[in-house]
Amino acid sequence: MKKVESYKARRTTFYKRKAGIFKKMNEIIAECGVEASFLVFPESGYPRTFAHPSMEDAVDRVKCSLGHEPSGKDDASIGSLVEAHKKRKNEELAKKLCDLHEELKMAEEKEKKMVEKKKIKELKNEWPNTLNEGVNKDELKRVHQAFVELSYSLSGKALQRLGKNGDGSSSALAERGYCDGGEAGAGEQT
Repeated sequence: MKKVESYKARRTTFYKRKAGIFKKMNEIIAECGVEASFLVFPESGYPRTFAHPSMEDAVDRVKCSLGHEPSGKDDASIGSLVEAHKKRKNEELAKKLCDLHEELKMAEEKEKKMVEKKKIKELKNEWPNTLNEGVNKDELKRVHQAFVELSYSLSGKALQRLGKNGDGSSSALAERGYCDGGEAGAGEQT
């Protein structure tokens, strides 16, 4: 590796890589269960830090290794406990969020299936289908009679509009093969 000479290019490179660096640090911390810190002083003057559990703990550890007394030893231990608690709470909330998201997906899929079943049930309940399924002979005769009456009515109206036998009497229907009582004549028309 070599240093990027241009300040602008160096800054751009860092900002492009920053998210990846922090992501890798998170992965190392999670997979190895270690404490880690990362500190960068860019030329812009704003330091970029990442630390687990906290930057204060990392600074105190460096001071201890150099022979200095850490500032606020009790505060640092309390701070690390607070950070650990925050981390645990964040993990619990993230897990709950994932569980709720999965539950929502399952509920949406269940709703879609119920809507599809309802549509299928409505299609099955349409009257043409019910005539074919489990209809007894009396009901079938009643429906047949209704169709014959409907046919008489429509034939009469059609004859009136065509101007043939303008009174729409049943004699015109008898000529076409229909008889009283809804029964077909000798030609048995349906």
